[in-house]
Amino acid sequence: MAVAEDVIVAPTPLLRTPDQILGPFYPVQEEPVLTGDLTRSGRAQGTVLHLSGRVLTGAGELVAGARVEIWQANAAGRYAHPNDSNPTPLDPNFDGFAITTTDADGRYRFKTVVPAAYPAGPGRMRPPHIHFKVIGKREQLVTQMYFVGHEWNDRDPWLQSARRKDALIVALHDVPDEPGAKATTFDIVLAYG
Repeated sequence: MAVAEDVIVAPTPLLRTPDQILGPFYPVQEEPVLTGDLTRSGRAQGTVLHLSGRVLTGAGELVAGARVEIWQANAAGRYAHPNDSNPTPLDPNFDGFAITTTDADGRYRFKTVVPAAYPAGPGRMRPPHIHFKVIGKREQLVTQMYFVGHEWNDRDPWLQSARRKDALIVALHDVPDEPGAKATTFDIVLAYG
């Protein structure tokens, strides 16, 4: 069936990225990295991760000037937080907290490491994830990004309780000109920006 030329087909609205908990390890004593490079120029332990994405509204408009914060465990599964009792070592060359602002095209970019899973209680592990706090012009969102195929994803109560949990899971890809490094894209949708 042909569509008449004068009929305007509205785009399907994008669904807001699911909320997640802020978590117990929001940075309280750290100064955020403002360059977007949490690896101290590649000296951090673990697999380098080039993380990028866009912040959009539900109508698909790009959100320029949004504040994007990330914080995470290091490659051994430890947060640089006074309440993290995980006995694995801190990495002196890894900054676990960074802030950037989206550009005119709504894009953000970080250079970090792939975090490790860590113990979250007796017999329970949190899968690797990165926390996000996004502050747009009209709203804010706290969420977490997880990695496809990780064995702890199916047992994590926070991921499993998320509506549309597939929107929080990303795949990693090789970086052709940087052997051993990975890259991923995580677009974040705010309802109104």
